[in-house]
Amino acid sequence: MKKIALVVQRCHKSVVGGSESEAWHYANLLKEYFEVHLLTTTAVDTDKWESVLPEGDEFKDGICIKRFKVSQGRADYWIEFYGRLVNEFENTRLNNPDLKAGERLIKWPLALQEEFIYKQGPYSSSLMDFLNRESINYKAIIFFTYLYPTTYFGMYNAPKNKIIFVPTLHNEAPAYLSAYKYMAKRARNILWNTMAESRLGISLWGDQPKSIVGMGVEVKKFIPANTGFPYLLYCGRIDVNKGCPQLVDYFLKYKKDNPSDLRLVFTGIDGIGLPSDSNILFKGFVSESEKLKLMSGASVFIMPSSNESFSIVTLEAMAQNTPVLASNGSEVIIDHIRRSGGGLLYSDYESFEEGIKFLLEDKDEVRRMGEKGRKYVVENYDNKKISIKLKDLLNNIE
Repeated sequence: MKKIALVVQRCHKSVVGGSESEAWHYANLLKEYFEVHLLTTTAVDTDKWESVLPEGDEFKDGICIKRFKVSQGRADYWIEFYGRLVNEFENTRLNNPDLKAGERLIKWPLALQEEFIYKQGPYSSSLMDFLNRESINYKAIIFFTYLYPTTYFGMYNAPKNKIIFVPTLHNEAPAYLSAYKYMAKRARNILWNTMAESRLGISLWGDQPKSIVGMGVEVKKFIPANTGFPYLLYCGRIDVNKGCPQLVDYFLKYKKDNPSDLRLVFTGIDGIGLPSDSNILFKGFVSESEKLKLMSGASVFIMPSSNESFSIVTLEAMAQNTPVLASNGSEVIIDHIRRSGGGLLYSDYESFEEGIKFLLEDKDEVRRMGEKGRKYVVENYDNKKISIKLKDLLNNIE
């Protein structure tokens, strides 16, 4: 059986969502056809990228996880570095509104860009040595997410003809660093999660060999959770970058304006300090089956994030016939909603309130939305279909 490697910045059961989940998902889809090695670091926490897990091999669910020690975590001054990048990005966008995305690339000296990427962490010199030495023994090496040094420096330590790149790209300041454009050119194929993500990538990096793949989604119907009260549901990382503080504010204002027994339920890791309020229920980390039961029983699934390259939880909720109310800040989410007909978008508190009222009151239309959303997911993101697509892509590599 031929070997493939997947490279991602961290791998641990406590990590919810993101490129880490996509890497683990691909590993599980491909283990039927290949010997799968997942190359990662010993870090778990993204604040400092400190080494906390043991180096070496761990075998889990038929996959060999190879962990390499972090040699460079996040530097203390990196946050200030990042602030300067964001300021330059925002000023360029405000002062040159007619420029296309590719014309707004931030062209810091390459050494400065590489310091930004390196000092962001996690960088592992032993992982780079392994790639440089062992890449020849793998049929393909799949790198996940453009942002981190595991991908940026890793792609320069692997042969171009073996590199598959899964960018999980967002419209954010670091994406406009010109260094990433040249990194992307090392890939023999770029796997985009959605057409919207592909459009952004092409605008920044130019058109290159590509495929639209995405992730597979559990489409089995689950029995609805019996909570005893109606609820809105959010699943995933509970942090500022996901729009969670605004969601809390909007919901509490909605409850003040529209008294009822409706509650907002969160699952995941609380990174913002959710308020102690009887209208909000924090369930913490839950199993996959419990999450899907909660999705099945929710009146509405809420997606407040503007930074999504795929949003598997949105599709998982649709697969359970649950309508979605989502922020209109993410082109990826807008595409999912408009192509499926499985939900509504909001842009401010007024449209949030209007969307909740509609989804709670118009039962016939909500049922039709649920059916449309489920049909969209089953037709496009069934696990077996994604598995076969990935296998065929890799088998075409000589």
